Amino acid sequence: MQFRKNTDTPDQFLYKTTVKKEIYTKDSLTISTKFKELLLQHEDFFYSKEYFEGTEIIIDTILYSPDLKKLAVLVLTKNPTSRQLMPTENEMWYYNATSYLGVRQSDTISLSWLGPRFTNSTDQQEQSNYIRQECFRNFVSKDTTEKYAHKYNLNDVRFWTCSEWQKIEEDKIKRKQFEEEKIKHPENIYEPPKR
Repeated sequence: MQFRKNTDTPDQFLYKTTVKKEIYTKDSLTISTKFKELLLQHEDFFYSKEYFEGTEIIIDTILYSPDLKKLAVLVLTKNPTSRQLMPTENEMWYYNATSYLGVRQSDTISLSWLGPRFTNSTDQQEQSNYIRQECFRNFVSKDTTEKYAHKYNLNDVRFWTCSEWQKIEEDKIKRKQFEEEKIKHPENIYEPPKR
């Protein structure tokens, strides 16, 4: 048994940002489209071949920074059990869940996979509860001395100014450099085959 301190967000730091329904709906559609692109390319969370054109993407929750320029997205996927490595006899559905961070730049939103990852639940609400519990209560790292440790839960207003966002920017720069290297010197690049 492992002792873990309570990592609930203190009341005075609880997330309270509200957005207009039109903004939430528009962002939800934009984000779903981006997730579908990642899914069809089998990238990030959607790397597995279990994801296909028929995979349903469900935006569970979108959280916004006070200025609405940063987002945290909890997403679920719905697949038939026949897509699993060990399918069941009766066709049913299973749900996976994860989280992404987004940065708004005018009318576009760039997304970065954050995690954690939950898989293979046959109950959508249960999977939603798992990802919410992990992101809103247990996201804080045990060791918060590391530079990019999770110091705050996603429902903590301090999250919007933490080092997670710096890491995203650094990762974008690295990805851009990698893509440029792939074009200029493909012989220097090894990409493992996608599953």
